[in-house]
Amino acid sequence: MTGHVTNQPFTYQGSGPGACLLIHGLGGGVYELQPLGKRLHQQGWTVRAMNLPGHDQPRPQMPASTWPEWVACVQKEYTRLRQRHEQVAVIGFSNGGLLALYLAAQAPVYRLVLLAPFLGMWRWQWPLLYSVGYVIPSLPRRRLPIADPVMERQAWQCAFFRDFNLAAVRSALALQQRVCALLPQITVPTLVIQARHDRVIDPQATWEGFQRLGSTQKVFHWLDTGNHIITWDYPREQVYRLVQDFLPLPGPPLLD
Repeated sequence: MTGHVTNQPFTYQGSGPGACLLIHGLGGGVYELQPLGKRLHQQGWTVRAMNLPGHDQPRPQMPASTWPEWVACVQKEYTRLRQRHEQVAVIGFSNGGLLALYLAAQAPVYRLVLLAPFLGMWRWQWPLLYSVGYVIPSLPRRRLPIADPVMERQAWQCAFFRDFNLAAVRSALALQQRVCALLPQITVPTLVIQARHDRVIDPQATWEGFQRLGSTQKVFHWLDTGNHIITWDYPREQVYRLVQDFLPLPGPPLLD
């Protein structure tokens, strides 16, 4: 189980010189990555996770926000971590994966972990976004994309929103276009983990994006169980182990 989890930003100060920046998904929040963050902290990492603009407090409806706002927030948090940590690994879930890739194209990221990155969507979703989506501001969310019903109920208690802002989704798609064009330029060692039965994004797009990634040190793992939020779903323990194994803590321990 995950232990006590909230949707509030957190910083876990580690014993080593390395830091991890965790970036949540669109319409979600830091709760999506907090269980993983706790595992990394136990490993010795300093771990930082923040809620992106448009995701920072519970509201009756999810507000619109844009990719330049998210990028500015990520860059600010990364810069703060680099002031104290020479090597900063970046972990992005879903739309957070796009933001992690965008950052890695511009900054010296230590290592990159992409969890179900939003590199493509199902074809049936496009007409909704670019027709009805201009008339209605949001769509209701009745469930979270977690196949494990026990964990889905726990995660639902942490979520701030019961709907999905469609303007924010279109902004994420604009970022997706930019990031896909940058993939061959990104050479950071990268781990990608993707569930085969993801019902939110197109898993094939994740695989195709991975193949276009410019890194010579890259690893792809398919998960045979679980839906989109793989950090909470049935294969979560496998996800934690894969990430921990991929992120060796750099350098000697910090001195007091």
